[in-house]
Amino acid sequence: MSEYRQDPLSRRWVIIGSDRAARPNEFVEEPVRRQPVPCPFCAGNEDETPEAVASYSAPGTPNWLVRIVPNKYPAVTTDEALCPKCPPPLGSMSPQDETIAAFGCHEVIIESPRHVASLSELTLAEAELVFRAYRDRIAALKATGQFRYVQIFKNVGPQAGASLEHVHSQLVALPGVPDVVTQELASCREYFAEHHRPLFSNLIERELAAGQRILAQTDHFVAFCPFASRFPYEVCIAPLASQPTFEATQTGELGELSRLAGDVIGRIERTGGHVAYNCVLHTQPFDTSPHDHYHWHIEIIPRLTKVAGFEWGTGCFINPLPPEAAAAHLRSSPVAESRFDRSV
Repeated sequence: MSEYRQDPLSRRWVIIGSDRAARPNEFVEEPVRRQPVPCPFCAGNEDETPEAVASYSAPGTPNWLVRIVPNKYPAVTTDEALCPKCPPPLGSMSPQDETIAAFGCHEVIIESPRHVASLSELTLAEAELVFRAYRDRIAALKATGQFRYVQIFKNVGPQAGASLEHVHSQLVALPGVPDVVTQELASCREYFAEHHRPLFSNLIERELAAGQRILAQTDHFVAFCPFASRFPYEVCIAPLASQPTFEATQTGELGELSRLAGDVIGRIERTGGHVAYNCVLHTQPFDTSPHDHYHWHIEIIPRLTKVAGFEWGTGCFINPLPPEAAAAHLRSSPVAESRFDRSV
């Protein structure tokens, strides 16, 4: 029997098709494409991108492992002349309002000098530096005082919106707060006002107690398939402790987080094939009080099913694989050979 489920954070409804639990190979899969053309992100082709705003190397080595550059084709611009004095949050303009210039900052995080396609293919050093770059760039853009929110996201594979195969993430700093995050903040605020404890802390405790949807747990983080998953094998990674801002993550925890993220994506790939996927980091906006009791988290979204007419028309997703079954499949995935032992 199918079920209606609501995500307590986003308030989004989904339909879980319990009777439609398909095998992984019954989902849509788009193989990873290996491009024969020269890649602008590979080591040696640095002249093909704008000058780096930051780069990271292994201790004692001159060569970069992670490199951050302005997006050559930005969705937003840092032109000060276009910066409005008091921009409204995204989505809050009324129909009669005039358009607002798209002020912001758009960067690319090139995650390896090698031409690989997925986070699961990174070395330990590369993966840890990727998450350090996320943290450092959020902190640096926050310090400018020009932005209210930074959205970090990763598109892997053409079906997930990637235009280049080489492993990378993107960062967009915005003067407003996206409606999705605004709704999450409101949910956290309302839950705390009623129950006097953080919403995400309660959610994690319930998931750990139930165990059905837990994929993996480390000293500081947990990975689970959300109760109201929109897609097969959707995974949420979050800190066990209540922590609103990603930029406050301790350096010693970044390696642990990167290993967990790589393990999760590797399990998804071994279970569902070389699928396209998106990763999205949600963190607390810069001008938000810590008393709103938000909790940063990472959403990993495999693109195994297509968003179609029902989803576009209703905003309600249909997921043919219950998250309980998805978590069981992922837990049973064989342990991968250590990708972290490869030299850079």
